[in-house]
Amino acid sequence: MMQISELIARLDAFLNKEDFSAARALLEESLTGFLSAGDLTSAVSVYNELMGFERQYGSKQAGVRAAQAALELLEREGLADSRPAAMVTLNAATVYASAGQREAAAALYDKAEALFGAYYPAGAKEYAGLFNNRASVYLTPGEFPKAEYYYTRALRLLQRLNDVCDAAVTYYNLAALYARWPGREKDASAMAAMGARTMEVPENQRDGYYYYTCRKCAAACLQLGDEAQANAFTERADAYYAGH
Repeated sequence: MMQISELIARLDAFLNKEDFSAARALLEESLTGFLSAGDLTSAVSVYNELMGFERQYGSKQAGVRAAQAALELLEREGLADSRPAAMVTLNAATVYASAGQREAAAALYDKAEALFGAYYPAGAKEYAGLFNNRASVYLTPGEFPKAEYYYTRALRLLQRLNDVCDAAVTYYNLAALYARWPGREKDASAMAAMGARTMEVPENQRDGYYYYTCRKCAAACLQLGDEAQANAFTERADAYYAGH
């Protein structure tokens, strides 16, 4: 049976080619194999990948089913309070949020933040994902300051880590927030400009994740009404994927 590192490499290769059917088959077959073999650590890792895959490329309801199964596995095996549970709980919360189950998502984010505090050192990159995703629960009028608080925490951490791609996405997250926040239109424009500027890195520093991020930034630009910048990001990504 393949190791998780090999699975991730093969998954990335399929995603770089945007071969989503092969990626899903790989994840589902691997999950079945690890569960049959009783390799729960690897199974948890696959559940994490499967949740993220379904949320981004597949069915939100399939993502919710994967999240439920992962959480049930952790509970059944006495692993609900563990380091692996932190990331599973975070990913499950994000899946629930994307499916519109806001209250369930908020409760899971609370649990995830407690687990991160117990099992991850302060300043670990994983906190940026927690903060960025948690902010999405508060994208409703009256709760915008909470969303800003979490996005800003994520951005400061990513800047310290010099994480260009995820920082750019966070700038666009803030831009989208400010675009919905009456009186913050200038801030929306400023954050969008920072996102675009952050993505202007030399070509020899652009990898597969960079072009994947171009896709995300293009979608954000379209939501903000910046078709020209969206097209620029899309052209970069299309050129890369055409050659892979």
